[in-house]
Amino acid sequence: MRILFIHPDFPGPFRHLALALGGLKDMSVLFLSERRRKGVHLPGVRRLSVPNVAGADGRDNAEREMRMALQRGANTANALLRLRHDGFMPDIVYAASGTGNSLYVRDIFPEAFYAVYAEWFYTRGANHTFFNQGKPRPPVDFAPCRIRNLCQLNALADCDFAATSTQWQKKQFPARLANAIQVIHEGIDTRFFSPAPSEKFVVNGCDLSHVRELVTFSGRSLEPFRGFPQFYRSLPRLLATRPDCHVLIMVPERAGATAHENDAASLPPSLAALRAETPLDEKRVHFLGFRPYEEYRRLLRASTVHVYLTAPFSLSSGLFEALSCGCLVVGSDTEPVREVIRDGENGFLRDFWDIDALADTIGALLDAPQRFSHIRENARRTILQNYDRNLVTPLHLKMLDERWRQWKKDRSRMSGCNEGAPCIRTT
Repeated sequence: MRILFIHPDFPGPFRHLALALGGLKDMSVLFLSERRRKGVHLPGVRRLSVPNVAGADGRDNAEREMRMALQRGANTANALLRLRHDGFMPDIVYAASGTGNSLYVRDIFPEAFYAVYAEWFYTRGANHTFFNQGKPRPPVDFAPCRIRNLCQLNALADCDFAATSTQWQKKQFPARLANAIQVIHEGIDTRFFSPAPSEKFVVNGCDLSHVRELVTFSGRSLEPFRGFPQFYRSLPRLLATRPDCHVLIMVPERAGATAHENDAASLPPSLAALRAETPLDEKRVHFLGFRPYEEYRRLLRASTVHVYLTAPFSLSSGLFEALSCGCLVVGSDTEPVREVIRDGENGFLRDFWDIDALADTIGALLDAPQRFSHIRENARRTILQNYDRNLVTPLHLKMLDERWRQWKKDRSRMSGCNEGAPCIRTT
């Protein structure tokens, strides 16, 4: 079988699925992406690059969003046409649908089974009004989101199988579309992301082995949607009450692009602006950019308290990885986080906007972290029982295989032939 994955980032949410398929006999697995995570290699998976679309001209945000989606679609289509010209005809195409990369999949490979990762459908609900504290926004503010939804609708109208990662994400789609979307998380490597309570954080240029209280935060940029400004503004109160506390932040010191880059309400402030607004003791607040997975895991293992905040949007893998390492997590009391964390059972939830409550909660946990070993154990158990890749990846493959087999039967019946159907064999 020949399987083609399409996502702007390699390996993105397809990491464990692509890895599992790449390890199967008689499988040819290709992955098209604009960007790749440095140092990541998936045995049995060949990655091909398509040009990155960094921005576009236009009179307004919606026009720029449309131009970027069309450019992504064209760039990916050209790569697909080259594959077809070279004789690669996929049996299955599995594509992320929200950014435009998959616009022309059905046109170029009409014979392929088309699976879609339906990450997010924008609504005028909590995700849109969150930074306005629930107050209405001008209609024009929703225009770029409308364009992103067009990409989703195009893919869902054409696809043979659709999946998303959480019930919260599925809930955002219109009911008639949501009914056809399977919920299956991409999975966490629980062997790698595992607890090691005695581990200290020591990497080149940053030795925190002497620190008794370590508060950690990680992310891909200074995103307000991931609560970085709120976390940063909570630190003066925390540091004033916990003189032995150090803070380790693994976030690139740049704004970075986000899914909401045309949304003025959620544009990231510069780190320089935050530092000017909220001065901190730089000897106790340590910034690191993106580091290899081993160093990121060391941060999680060495953490006394880990903070994960998000506006109502799709959850990043960071929450699941922290819980898998048995971190004592303080999360935002927002609906996507409530799907995973139960307050006082496997973590703690606090209002996204209440920076004083966040600081006080972290301080209380630092005061006697040994009292919360059961919370750490429950955090780890949550991942093992519901999100372990060894559990969810076989389920994902089973869902895909069952739908693929039915699709082949339907096609054979319609064409009046008895076409043999290859299958995804997991053993």
